[in-house]
Amino acid sequence: MTEDIRLSALKATKLLDSEAEERFDRITRMASTALGTEVALISLIDENRQWFKSKQGTDLCETDREFAFCDHAIRQDNVMVVPDATKDERFVANPLVTDGPEIRFYAGAPLVTKDGHALGTLCVIDSQPRHNFSAEDQQLLKDLAVSIMTEIEVVKQTQVIADYAVINEELRHRMGNMYAHVSALISMMGRNEDDKDKLVRRLRERITNLGQTQALFAAHKWASVPMSKLVKTTLEPFINSGNQERITIQSTQDFDVSPRGAFILTLMLSELGTNAVKHGALGPREGQLSIGWRTGDIISLEWDEILNDGVSGDLGAGFGSQILKRIVPMDLQGEASYNLMPNGLKYHVTANPERLRI
Repeated sequence: MTEDIRLSALKATKLLDSEAEERFDRITRMASTALGTEVALISLIDENRQWFKSKQGTDLCETDREFAFCDHAIRQDNVMVVPDATKDERFVANPLVTDGPEIRFYAGAPLVTKDGHALGTLCVIDSQPRHNFSAEDQQLLKDLAVSIMTEIEVVKQTQVIADYAVINEELRHRMGNMYAHVSALISMMGRNEDDKDKLVRRLRERITNLGQTQALFAAHKWASVPMSKLVKTTLEPFINSGNQERITIQSTQDFDVSPRGAFILTLMLSELGTNAVKHGALGPREGQLSIGWRTGDIISLEWDEILNDGVSGDLGAGFGSQILKRIVPMDLQGEASYNLMPNGLKYHVTANPERLRI
């Protein structure tokens, strides 16, 4: 990668000196909240400066490139982590360290185009040293950086291929909805989870599930998808050779689910799947799981687990319970019941068809 080609790729995005955009601000908010840092930035590196397309926790709009931590980060393939800048010979005399904003901790994931050009970084910064930025933290930062590049590449396609304008607009809209929901998930999970490692792990699981749903809709050109296919895609991470024979997914009365409706169903199914692996029919215990639905003026969805040795435990009052008992029925404009019986578990929720089909 030559610098001239890299700069040409950056300028082709038309992002430099552009107005703030919520689609990018959502991601920096997520990065700051999920990783617990004071500052999160989308930094673009041009000839002489780093300019911030999105920023959380600072009023700075740009800095000289010669002092930019991100200028070092774009030269690396993976996340660059600086636990304590005062102990790093590259930055110990840097005015961003010795003077305001007195950077101590830095982590930056390169924003790389499909052609391999690093435009800048998604970075998180703290005024205190941090030596516990784990591999899971780094992976989450990389995942969010990929999401940024998806947004950038979509806009680039819109500029170059006018015939795809409508499709790409829908793509940005759908992904924007996903980021908004994920941001809400981070907030809710953060209030119910004291263990940071567990929080990051659960958050990554949810983002992965949502990413699979996005990929499914992308394969269908962002049109509706069959309910049976959505169920199979969402539950795929929970199915293995030991439990696949225990699962029955309805194939009759199939109906198409909209991208908007698929989001809440993905959350619902992933929570039920997680619980079933830990305590129910998808774990080591013997049992059967069936997923079905009925259509009409009201759509009814049913998750039914039968366990040969009976039920132990409950969903509790945590984040998963909030999704299944409160968030799902509220979003679907229906009612939900979560019943533990002597020989199993039944989750039933009704939905206004317009919430799933539009």
